[in-house]
Amino acid sequence: MTTPHREIQVHIPFSRTTEAPPATTPAAPAAGVRPAQPRQAQARSERPRQAEARSAEARQAWPRPAEARPAEARPAEARPAEARSARAADPASPNWPSEQAPPARADWRDRLTLATDLALIGIAVTILALPVITAPAALATGSAAVRARYADGRLPPWRSLAGVYRRGILPGLPVLLAVAALILDLAAIRGGWVPGGPPLLALTALATIGLSGWAALALATLGRAPGLTWRDAARQAWGHPACVAALALVNVIAFVLALAVPVTVPLVIGFHLFAIHMLTDRLCR
Repeated sequence: MTTPHREIQVHIPFSRTTEAPPATTPAAPAAGVRPAQPRQAQARSERPRQAEARSAEARQAWPRPAEARPAEARPAEARPAEARSARAADPASPNWPSEQAPPARADWRDRLTLATDLALIGIAVTILALPVITAPAALATGSAAVRARYADGRLPPWRSLAGVYRRGILPGLPVLLAVAALILDLAAIRGGWVPGGPPLLALTALATIGLSGWAALALATLGRAPGLTWRDAARQAWGHPACVAALALVNVIAFVLALAVPVTVPLVIGFHLFAIHMLTDRLCR
């Protein structure tokens, strides 16, 4: 007896496992397309551009020198010839204000050269005045030399100065006598030879200081016109009391400096003549 064959099927369940998706790399941005950024990073990147734009606007608004402006925006004296002709031909073009060029400032070498020339003039005047009777002529010659150096920037020829010195010896004798009389008067009052005491001495000293200012103005006039006589120069200097007072004060300062350091008398003479001409140009107009 046979038993039937029975197939037994065994079903083994298998658990399904999910596989991880493959890793993908971000696609590169297309050419010319800027990737998206956060707002803060974008604002930080925009700041340098904004600052550069503001600086460019400030440079455009700031007034530029005449050389950096366009031809039509420059002053009339700084424009090229063709720009000036075009401006004259076209009256409707803008009328830009003209700019005055700043005055050239003297260099330290120029000042040193001036000081050397003034010292040389003072030494020459001191040497020429040693005979005493030639002192007025020496001062007039020094005034002419200082005037030429002050106005023209150079010393005049020595021959012309020698002619001024030679012509001024005789006309300067009355001036020398007047100065000698004032000195004797002061010495007599101070020594008690003349009655009056300190009040008269102070009054005489003030009169002497005022007359020294008047003589300084006449000396500056002789420097401008060496052909004048002392009398004509004194007549022209009579109508300027303010200038005479300023020059009298300068004379007192120079006298005190000469008394304090007698060795500097030649230097004081040259610089004092220069100060006289500067003051007369500014006060006696």
